[in-house]
Amino acid sequence: MTTTTIQWVALGLCAAGAAVRVPGARKGHGRTVFVALVLLTLAVGLSITPIYEAVDGLVGAVNIANLLLRLTLYTVFVLLGVRMAAAFGSSLARRLIVGPFGVAVLAVTVAATLYFFVASELPGSSTALRAFEDQDTVQQYAAVGRLYPGYVAGCLVVPAIASALDRGARTIHRVACALLAGGFSLVVVFVLLRLTALDLMAWDYILPFSAILLTVLGLCLIWLSHTLGRRRRTNANRLA
Repeated sequence: MTTTTIQWVALGLCAAGAAVRVPGARKGHGRTVFVALVLLTLAVGLSITPIYEAVDGLVGAVNIANLLLRLTLYTVFVLLGVRMAAAFGSSLARRLIVGPFGVAVLAVTVAATLYFFVASELPGSSTALRAFEDQDTVQQYAAVGRLYPGYVAGCLVVPAIASALDRGARTIHRVACALLAGGFSLVVVFVLLRLTALDLMAWDYILPFSAILLTVLGLCLIWLSHTLGRRRRTNANRLA
């Protein structure tokens, strides 16, 4: 699978994951995850060159679309972080993400992102700012953009693994948690590897987009598990 293919597959899966949640969201079920999936679809779309160039062209062709991508991803991780911490029953993870320390980390991240973006010379659209990688401010901008998702994913890895190992849970729920644990782990591994001098080559795309695929698949299975559970309860009530 080429790097471009995995990007399009991830985009399609994110869009499908959001679409299947529309009926439930209208009824008030899972709206947080639904919004997160819609925003993730937007972020993934902006990582694909034809979409990125078209969107960035509408806002001046000065890579505002990349800044939008970064801020959208931060929002996605906040929303998923809060929802997954609740799903895993981890009050510690929730505090680390939206408690005083987590809010401070997010505020510093957003401020640093805006600073490095404004401090960079970015004439002309360039997906992932690849045409400007020789600038130190662009390198710092990219590093900051990876660290916050890595932080939130790191907060969720252990609770996700614990939920996957919970023998009292339904099999489909445990499989979903295992996929989520895999996705969060890949985010952490990717961020740590990017802190080294290693040339990741194709893995620079494979790792983050594989993380997206695993995470969205896990969310879809959780949705399926909850949907089946609601149907069973409805049928049981009718029989009663």
